[in-house]
Amino acid sequence: MNKTLVCIGVCAVLSACGGGSGSNGSSSASSQSGSGSQTGQAQAQPLAAQQTYIGTVSFGDTISVQIDAPAKGQVTTTFIDSQFGLTGKLVGNYTLTNGNYIVTSFQASGTVPAALAAGANAVGMQFGVVSDSSNHGVLSGQLSNVPNVTAGSGSQTLSGQIAASNNGVTTVAGLAGTYSFIKLSGDYTKAGVPVGSQDADSGQMLINADGTFRACPSAAYGANCMDDSNASIADTGTITVDPDQTTYPGAFDMTLNGKSFGRLFASTSGSAVTLMLDQAGSNSDGTFRTGSWVFHTAQPLTSGAYDGTWLCSEPNTSDNNQLLGDIVANRVTIAGTTFTPSGQNAAPFTLNFNATFNAASSSSTPALASGVNGLMAGLLRTTSNGNTVQSAMMFLPVSSTNLYYLDEVNGNGFFVEGLCVKQ
Repeated sequence: MNKTLVCIGVCAVLSACGGGSGSNGSSSASSQSGSGSQTGQAQAQPLAAQQTYIGTVSFGDTISVQIDAPAKGQVTTTFIDSQFGLTGKLVGNYTLTNGNYIVTSFQASGTVPAALAAGANAVGMQFGVVSDSSNHGVLSGQLSNVPNVTAGSGSQTLSGQIAASNNGVTTVAGLAGTYSFIKLSGDYTKAGVPVGSQDADSGQMLINADGTFRACPSAAYGANCMDDSNASIADTGTITVDPDQTTYPGAFDMTLNGKSFGRLFASTSGSAVTLMLDQAGSNSDGTFRTGSWVFHTAQPLTSGAYDGTWLCSEPNTSDNNQLLGDIVANRVTIAGTTFTPSGQNAAPFTLNFNATFNAASSSSTPALASGVNGLMAGLLRTTSNGNTVQSAMMFLPVSSTNLYYLDEVNGNGFFVEGLCVKQ
């Protein structure tokens, strides 16, 4: 959030939403790891609102988190499905302060890849849980310094934001509604090294009771909306129950324009629904695309409702857009429509409520798309060596205390996903 390089190039072209291609011309979802059709499976079997959560981590994997397991004061993190070679369980010890779990001293439990076992103690994890009176909750946090097994021992680590549910719905009809979303995905080599295009966007999507849906990137939902990077494509697809409810309790499978696209989890908390999508697919050139989406029931946001101090955390990067594997945090304040970052090099900026940026309008300053309930957007301005740099930021509140966001971290079209937690 406070890194600088060159002026904004706007959001990268959305290749995933529309099954098209990014800047390298690759297909975004030609095959899906671990997904299937609805054959023989009429209903999902979500978790029963206890201390186990299942969902996504934003570098594109499916994980579960168990609190007070195998013993009180411990957390077990299980890598269920991964394109980075991650399998098995890590167990760490937590401290709990004002609802914030800080997990350290991870060790491998059972069979895990050698690189993961060797690097387990360096893994960091923080999270919080927001739940309703029925204990239906969303676990939000971050995971850092996770060994990238496919890249080889010690050569790379991963970091990302966690979104996980301890409940869900049993049928696709239970998902019906209009959602606001943010999404981020990218291409990786078979060794797990980032390469090629990156897709970052936000907008709205309508899911019908039969599981069909239409996504509207960079815009509010409209029955005739089209892809923001290709006006000839309608971003439509279907959602069905995942047939393997033992491995993926409560999961649904998503197809987009006829291609398998990702695995979806739901959390119903109060009157709102939060959805988490683990996107995973292979490109025609042998690379794979991975990432995550976060959805939340679309509703108007009101200036003043998010006033206060927030701690915003995101994956750390170098000035040339290399992910470093750890997490950096910045303390910010929101007062009405004014967003004030910490640090002398960053200026306060206007936070536009119920708005986002048009990801396809690549120019020095992105076009603001208004009337998109459930999203907030603004241009962060920083100075470096006397130069002013603009970075686009788009926020998706999933509760009164948690905001997922996209940050154009170096102001040059490269994005990371972050999480702001109210202090």
